[in-house]
Amino acid sequence: MAQPRPRHEEENFLIVGNRSWFHACIDLLFTLFFWGYSLLVVIFFLSATFGFDNSLTRIVNASFNTINSDIRNLVILGLAIFIVFYVILSMNRLYNKKRFGNLKRRSYPAAVSISELEALGLMDNETIAQLQREDYVVFEKNPIIPLSSEKQ
Repeated sequence: MAQPRPRHEEENFLIVGNRSWFHACIDLLFTLFFWGYSLLVVIFFLSATFGFDNSLTRIVNASFNTINSDIRNLVILGLAIFIVFYVILSMNRLYNKKRFGNLKRRSYPAAVSISELEALGLMDNETIAQLQREDYVVFEKNPIIPLSSEKQ
């Protein structure tokens, strides 16, 4: 059975917020500012690493009293640390695979049959049949029969 469509298009969203245009514009401005700042940092590191001389590298190098070779050494140090960690973690993975083998041992249980559900005695047969038959069920009252220890 087909579900009815929502009356308004904004009901299609999972989260509907009531934000003013002012807050949305402020959020957009902050987001654009920080994306632009991140882009400038990436451009600075790339241009300083590869030795391109532009106004951005001159300004930042003068501000922090550095030269392009300092930035290049910093990038090389970062890459070296990354490679060392990558090699160590790869060797650890290889060691664990050789020592413990492939760890895909979990086997999932088989599907529950209707007779097993009826044997539990936690729901009546009509409820089990309704759950098997329909895709979406709304209960007014909890259909699970309480255990005898929970009643007392």
